[in-house]
Amino acid sequence: MRIGQLAKRTGVSHRALRHYEAQALIESTRQENGYREYGHATVERVLWVRELIDCGFSTRQIHGLLAYLEDSEPGSEHFRQCLQQHMEKLGALDSLIAQLSERRQRLFERLRVYTDPDAPTHTDEQANDGLDLEYQGINGVSDGQVEQQSSSDYRRR
Repeated sequence: MRIGQLAKRTGVSHRALRHYEAQALIESTRQENGYREYGHATVERVLWVRELIDCGFSTRQIHGLLAYLEDSEPGSEHFRQCLQQHMEKLGALDSLIAQLSERRQRLFERLRVYTDPDAPTHTDEQANDGLDLEYQGINGVSDGQVEQQSSSDYRRR
């Protein structure tokens, strides 16, 4: 199949596919007219690469993972190294989620202070009584309304 067909089947742009090929993540052969020709197995490879990129792996890291997966048996040292990289990425994502959750909570605290002049400025009382601003809303305004208002304010600028 040609690059256009591969792009259509995978939802990945021509440019990204050429980049994956330049990084040796996928392979093609050249026809006499110079067009790239991809095998049917390339569809699965592209989807796998895309999934790893979406998980935060760089193309360089993915190239290393390919070497581990293609040249090793389950249980081998190479395979364990591949698993270790996945576990490290998972740990990094967990840390990022925790940081983002904390930032989100602080933003809700600020919104409460901005919209309720009688609201305490310290979060100790709120943390102790188990308030969850995410689900409680602010002064009767749901999270969705706050997000909708924020995005509509942004569009007006």
